[in-house]
Amino acid sequence: MKTLYVMAGLFAVGMPMAASANDLEWSAELGLNVAASSGAVETTANTAVELSYAGAFVGGEIETLFQDPTDKAEITLTLGYTFDIGADTALTASYSRIFLDNSGFSSHEIGAALDFPISSNVGGTFEIVHDLTASTTDYSLGAEFGLGNGFTAEALIGHDGTEVYGETGLSYDFNDTLSAGLVVELSQSASPVFNFGLTIGFGS
Repeated sequence: MKTLYVMAGLFAVGMPMAASANDLEWSAELGLNVAASSGAVETTANTAVELSYAGAFVGGEIETLFQDPTDKAEITLTLGYTFDIGADTALTASYSRIFLDNSGFSSHEIGAALDFPISSNVGGTFEIVHDLTASTTDYSLGAEFGLGNGFTAEALIGHDGTEVYGETGLSYDFNDTLSAGLVVELSQSASPVFNFGLTIGFGS
């Protein structure tokens, strides 16, 4: 519950600060998703906000969970810094605290992500995340393909320390604020999860 108050504080205090400071940028996102797997269909939602200044950023996100028997929501708070190391190439280092609402479970993790261009319309991301609580490491490699006319495709493959997983998806930008997407989540130990979502994003 304390984390929910922290998130409320970020929205109430951070966004007016960002609006009044030229060097401080903010972004926010609201999402609604319909997830389906093995005949089960459930609606999930998320909200996120991020403040950034000269490469440093702080962010918070609350998202509801799909088919979790105990917890209804996951709360993530993140601190990080992005280093621009070349044309369209950046390295981001981050630290995150993760909380579940009912069970009281919490964990923390550190991560590093390298974003790099592959071609004029294809970008790649290599990411390493180490869970400091479980002492496990997740490696993933993703690519985003600009298809033109508002369409973007994505593909990702990773290993979470136990098994291989993947994602593939297609999204469409109606404008600078509203987008829709279809994402399929794959793993070795579970049935595929199909997600159709709408996202509203805004910021400075």
